[in-house]
Amino acid sequence: MSDIFISYARQDRPRAEAIAKALEDHGWSVWWDWNIPTGKTFRQVIQEQLDGARCVIVLWSATSVNRKWVIEEASEGDERGILVPVLIENVRPPLGFRSIQTADLTGWAGENTAPTYLRLCADIGALIAAPEVEAPTNPNDGSPYARIAAGLFRMGATPDDNEAADNEMPRHEVRITQGFWLGETPGTVAAYRRFARATGRAMPPAPDFNPGWGKEDHPVVCVTWDEANAYCEWAGGVLPTEAEWEYAARGGKDALKYPWGNKITSRNANYQGSKWKGTSPVRSYRANNWRLFDMAGNVWEWTADWYDQYYSRLRSHTPPDDPLGPRSGMARVLRGGSFDVDARHLRTSFRHIGRPGLRNAAIGFRCLREEAP
Repeated sequence: MSDIFISYARQDRPRAEAIAKALEDHGWSVWWDWNIPTGKTFRQVIQEQLDGARCVIVLWSATSVNRKWVIEEASEGDERGILVPVLIENVRPPLGFRSIQTADLTGWAGENTAPTYLRLCADIGALIAAPEVEAPTNPNDGSPYARIAAGLFRMGATPDDNEAADNEMPRHEVRITQGFWLGETPGTVAAYRRFARATGRAMPPAPDFNPGWGKEDHPVVCVTWDEANAYCEWAGGVLPTEAEWEYAARGGKDALKYPWGNKITSRNANYQGSKWKGTSPVRSYRANNWRLFDMAGNVWEWTADWYDQYYSRLRSHTPPDDPLGPRSGMARVLRGGSFDVDARHLRTSFRHIGRPGLRNAAIGFRCLREEAP
């Protein structure tokens, strides 16, 4: 079976072939041709390929939006959560698909460096690059790490986000040029205890909701920025930059308010009003497309960057490739929201701050490694 199934109208075959070739050059297997093996029926082959695909691309054109079978194939991809719609002509998608973010390749001439094509690849990668085997475990801290591929994304609040603050705008393109490994979860109590024993450090003061650090599968909290940074160095890594953190949190879907979509309920994350009194065990909620848990809610996470309120506006200070943040400052950037804040703070673009020496029962961290654990 192929990684990608392309649904299109027969009249759009040249565009489908061009897109298929580019995706195959990217390293993915693509089913798009209508050649039917001897002994098979057309419907039989289509269904087999649809069932086995890890991503369904539908090409919307003036012709395909009126084709019943294209709509049926797109619907199946949508139901499985693996649909990536692509505009190849300036048309409105059929009713039922208009609220789904669509990749715009109407002006694409086939170049594999075009921003629109790179964003499409990121969307596809978010679906088919998800690990199918158990993530490798860091021998130092005993924690699993997920592989995050390099790519291009739009950093900052989405245009229709009426909760966005000034320091989340303007939205701007950022390229992460090197893939990396990121902790699947925030650092846990069990992992931090290994660090403390190995380095002769004391555990941070335990919060009331986790007395004596008895709940080892919960995120460790009350750690300062320096302690989080020291832990990551011991684990063979670093704290992620603000750009790396947001790129990873979005999981290849950079047009959404939250890692999973534009709406939030207590079924999505641990935040104010949820059932937990304090932190929840890691993996209590569904991971994003890159197998990262708790990228929204549970605990705030320290990043490597110093905070600048208008950093995202100063384009001379924010190069499009691997931005590192300001060179100095008074406070560090925190991301992700926590159990004691409302849903607005869990939006992927929300930027919070804390002085490096701050200890807070709602603040934790996760580590990034440049090489496999």
